Amino acid sequence: MVEFDAFAGDIALGGLRNMLEIKILVCYILSRVNEPMSRKQLCDSLQQNGLVNYFDTNVAIDDLLNQKMLKEKEYQKETCLTTTEAGKENAETLETTLSPSVRERSVNTALKVLARAKAEREVKVDITKTETGYSVTFRIDGLGENLLTLSLYAADILQAEQLRENFLNNPAEVYSEIIGLLTTNRG
Repeated sequence: MVEFDAFAGDIALGGLRNMLEIKILVCYILSRVNEPMSRKQLCDSLQQNGLVNYFDTNVAIDDLLNQKMLKEKEYQKETCLTTTEAGKENAETLETTLSPSVRERSVNTALKVLARAKAEREVKVDITKTETGYSVTFRIDGLGENLLTLSLYAADILQAEQLRENFLNNPAEVYSEIIGLLTTNRG
């Protein structure tokens, strides 16, 4: 029987409450995404699925840093975490301790968190108050050029924030859809 030594608050059914499993999952995620993650990004990705709560994730990270399974490095102007060779080896050896669904969900969510962070670095969204509502301006730059600038009207701040969030979730899709619509022969 697995001993529960982690706090159960905010953990969904099927989430992890064993500190060893949490540590394995942290190393597994970092070894699979192939990109350093900030502590906040890692915590957010585990909390989004209800796999591990915030406090236990931080305890696991601190323990793994002390055990030299993780190391901190500067990446994208912030302190991020990566696995050491020992951390990678342990994650590979013990990954079968975790269910396939936990492994898959956690890596997919971590990749989404990283994609969102990349979008926030590479695109700009400005929300400006107008006399009758808000102007939301989206800008995508790439290849040394401005690829897209689009302004939309929003009736209130909630709608403006929703436009911003949905755009940041997948700016490439928005760009592709606009290009597709404008280059399709509809005549």
